Amino acid sequence: MKMKKKGLVFSAFVLGALLLMGCASATAGSGGGEATGSEQAAEQDLGMVCALIGKDDADTADLLGGGEENWTEDGVTFIGRIYDTELYGEPVTVYTTCSPEKKVDSVSIWITDGSQAVTEEQLAEWQGYVTDATGAEMQQMPVSAESGTQSWEWQTEDHFYTLRLLENILTLGINPAVGELQ
Repeated sequence: MKMKKKGLVFSAFVLGALLLMGCASATAGSGGGEATGSEQAAEQDLGMVCALIGKDDADTADLLGGGEENWTEDGVTFIGRIYDTELYGEPVTVYTTCSPEKKVDSVSIWITDGSQAVTEEQLAEWQGYVTDATGAEMQQMPVSAESGTQSWEWQTEDHFYTLRLLENILTLGINPAVGELQ
C-alpha cells in the first residue's frame, strides 16, 4: 500500500513538473574526489542530484546510497528510481523519471512530505542552496490560483529548477532546459 501511495503522489508531482519543464546546472561544488559512507552523504548536494539527468538508469542504481526501481502499479512501465538519502545533512526523497530508453529525464526532490510545517527558515535555506548551486538569480512566480502553490525558479544554460511549496510539502524539480527554455 505504501508503494501505491508513493507512486500516486509521485505521478501527480511528475505531471506538474512536466507542465513546467526545466532545470539548472548545478555541477559547481559537487567535488571531484571519491567518497564513501558518511563522507559521501555529507558531500551530497544539488550538483550530484542534477548530474543524474541524462545518465543511463543502470549507472544511477547505486548512487545516493542506492535507489529502488519505481514501476507503474501494473508492472509494465518503468518510471525511474526512488532514493531515500540526505542533501545538506537533511533527509530527502529523490525521484527520477526515465525515458523509454531508460535515460534519466528529470529529478524531483521531496524535501518535506507534509507531516510537518515548512518553516520560513527551511524555505530560505533551500532557496539559498539552489541559488548557490546554480549561480542564477531566483525568480518568484505568482501563486497558483488553482492549487495555491508558491513557486520559485532558477534557470541556467543547461537546467531549470523549480522549488514548490504547497501547504506543508516542499519539493524541488530539476529538468533539462530544452526547446524554448534554452
